[in-house]
Amino acid sequence: MGSLFCYREQFVSVSNKRFDTLLQFAIEVGSNRSESHQERQFVENLRIKIDREFWNGYDIHIESEFPNIEERKFWAKCFFDIAHLIFLRKLGNQEVSFWQSSTAGDAYIVARMLTRSVQEEECAWHPETLDSNEAKGYYSKIDVRL
Repeated sequence: MGSLFCYREQFVSVSNKRFDTLLQFAIEVGSNRSESHQERQFVENLRIKIDREFWNGYDIHIESEFPNIEERKFWAKCFFDIAHLIFLRKLGNQEVSFWQSSTAGDAYIVARMLTRSVQEEECAWHPETLDSNEAKGYYSKIDVRL
């Protein structure tokens, strides 16, 4: 048995262990990333759902689990950051690496689904993530003259 993260016709199927791992990473990254009362409430709401509502084989349907667009924006940023932090070996068990590429990939797919769910309402929206902030810093050092 496994679980799904779904948005409309898109889905990623994960094992129950991976499902739990991604949600625990979401709580960790979300707790560190939350800056407002609203964002801290998003983290607390997910923590409650993990404790009370989610079970082995549970499928998360993004549009019903996160009906608030601001919440989907927040979790999109968090899931992109999960993938980035796994890549940097700053999140999860670093004694072994066999799990890292697939977990980072799963987090990235979930982040893309969350992003799509937002962009269907706000076409130009894109998340500010650890990656995008690093890119901004890198490109700001390049002197382009026309």
